[in-house]
Amino acid sequence: MDIKKWYINMDIVQLPWVDIIHDIEKTPYPFSDNFFDEIYTDMVLEHIHNLPKVMAEMVRIGKNWCKIKIIVPYHSSPNLWWDPTHLRWFNTNTFWGFHPNSFPLLWNFIVEKYRIHFLSNENSFMRSKKINIIPDFFINILPKVYERFFSYIFPSSEIHYLIIIKK
Repeated sequence: MDIKKWYINMDIVQLPWVDIIHDIEKTPYPFSDNFFDEIYTDMVLEHIHNLPKVMAEMVRIGKNWCKIKIIVPYHSSPNLWWDPTHLRWFNTNTFWGFHPNSFPLLWNFIVEKYRIHFLSNENSFMRSKKINIIPDFFINILPKVYERFFSYIFPSSEIHYLIIIKK
């Protein structure tokens, strides 16, 4: 429901604000190679069966240095588990297997940064809302420590990733 001006809004269903009707899991997408400067997904990728296939397609349609902005539920989020259509969870290591050092011939992108948000911060990419400033600050000082020891005691709501395509 987060409609972005100056973006091409794609969804699987026909709605008034949808520009392109297409199932994100069906490839190829109806865009040419190297089409986008920026790709934005908000609460989408947790519903995907084949994340590597979808990421590969985003790399195909993104230009060199394209930014992929991703907002998804964090692995300890209570909101992750109430929706039966959620198929996966995300944490600070989710995209590690996609790193060029892991499989240099397969992946042409890197995770530039990620940020965990204590409470829902949708529609505000990588920025903390006022209510989140203090917990987000402490969580993101040492995110791996938080993730290992405290994420299920004080569960966070979502994680944001900034991924850069490098072709």
